[in-house]
Formats: sequence, structure tokens, C-alpha cells
Amino acid sequence: MSFLSDMTLDQSEIEVVCGALEEWCEKTRTTLDSDDGRDVATVMLGLYKTGHATKNAILEAMHRVNGECV
Repeated sequence: MSFLSDMTLDQSEIEVVCGALEEWCEKTRTTLDSDDGRDVATVMLGLYKTGHATKNAILEAMHRVNGECV
């Protein structure tokens, strides 16, 4: 499997990651088009690709990464 095919997402996968990202940015008052916003997007994409397949699973993992209680 090539690197590019591993990074390909279908529409429903994009909606999951974007939904989590939008909620996270709103709660943390992070602008998506900022260094922090792009870093969060990268982490969330990685979380999705490693098995966190729902918006809630991604958000829960982000809270654990940041040492926050859910």
C-alpha cells in the first residue's frame, strides 16, 4: 500500500475528522487556520487512522493526550 492511498479518506471519514476538529477548536478557542489548529488536525487524522473511528472516540483520545478528564 502506498503512502498516498493510506492517506485517502472518503466523504464520511472526512466528516468524522472535521466534526471532531470543529468541536475541539470551538471548545479550546483554537483557530483552525493557525499553527495549533493545523497541529490538532494532524493529530486527529492520525488518531482516526489508528482506529478512533468516531468523532467521540477522537475527542476522548485528544482529552487523554492532553491529560484532561472527559
